[in-house]
Amino acid sequence: MQILEEKPKEGIVKVKAETLDDLWHLYHVIDPGDVVYAKTLRKQSQRTDSLRAEKVEVIPVYLGVKAEKINFHKFANQVRVTGPIVYASREDVPLGKYHTITIEEGTVVTIQKPRWKEHHIERLKEAIEASKRAKVMIVVIDEGEADIALVREYGVEMAASIRRNLGGKRYNTDRESEEKKFFHDLAKTMAELMEREKIEKAIVAGPGFVKEDFHKFLRENYPELAKKVVIEDTSVTGRTGIYEVIKRGTVDRVYHENRVAKEVQLIEKVLENIARNTGLATYGLREVEEAVNYGAVETLLVLDELLKSGHREKVEELMDAVRYSRGEVVIVSSEHEGGEKLKALGGLAALLRFRVK
Repeated sequence: MQILEEKPKEGIVKVKAETLDDLWHLYHVIDPGDVVYAKTLRKQSQRTDSLRAEKVEVIPVYLGVKAEKINFHKFANQVRVTGPIVYASREDVPLGKYHTITIEEGTVVTIQKPRWKEHHIERLKEAIEASKRAKVMIVVIDEGEADIALVREYGVEMAASIRRNLGGKRYNTDRESEEKKFFHDLAKTMAELMEREKIEKAIVAGPGFVKEDFHKFLRENYPELAKKVVIEDTSVTGRTGIYEVIKRGTVDRVYHENRVAKEVQLIEKVLENIARNTGLATYGLREVEEAVNYGAVETLLVLDELLKSGHREKVEELMDAVRYSRGEVVIVSSEHEGGEKLKALGGLAALLRFRVK
């Protein structure tokens, strides 16, 4: 993401969304009541005479819309902001009518808020920093099957699955030939994804020895790709194996600033402390608020959905109080396994400096 212009006195920030991750951040930055300005297309009816039907024309126009609904469509790679028009660059576009501004990769958008809050500013800073970093690919492989996932800012995206029947072990010649074809298919898919997504590292993991065989194959046939691969063990394959890689901290070791890895590990730490009854973790609005009042919160974990809910103002007060007491606030994405676990805890949890009970 790029910040193109800032006008603090007017509460205006102009940005350019460059990636799907940027759209995810913007979805959480734009709140109901904000005014969003962007170039857009609007259907305009024109009546030529009383005998003919209305002619509908699509016109380009620069609009300001007061946000009422904000939706993130990750499969369409869009954020859609719907609300009444409060500004139009053309006089023939009536104010007060409803319009949806679609924000995509490459869209320049201006956001005007009554007041920019700390977590909004942090989101933009994170997006800018994230744009400078490479993403991580995780490949979980076993005999004749491989699943590829991309670890994005908003969560884990399953990118591809490669399957090939290797045949029985008695027919070694055919099996070796099929395995090479499988490895070639996987290597080409990885290379294409890494080039398209500008990924610098790939973690290849699995429960058996196939990952080592594949890495040897890469060294012999795709040496440049082999240099970007890190090998890791897992007990299972598939999506569960991918999350096992994240929980083990492999993503952090390869790419230590990765957001999803950090969030998942923090949630696991909360759950571990709760299970062991250490008194150094708490969850739920009332319990977390009590810990905040004691100044005991070292890390506050907030599910992003809470900042779109009726508890938003209360949660923002807690976030400000934790920052004031030099604690860390982490907004957790609801799009990954860690977010699902935090949601089960009520969307709010904290790691504590000391016991409060």
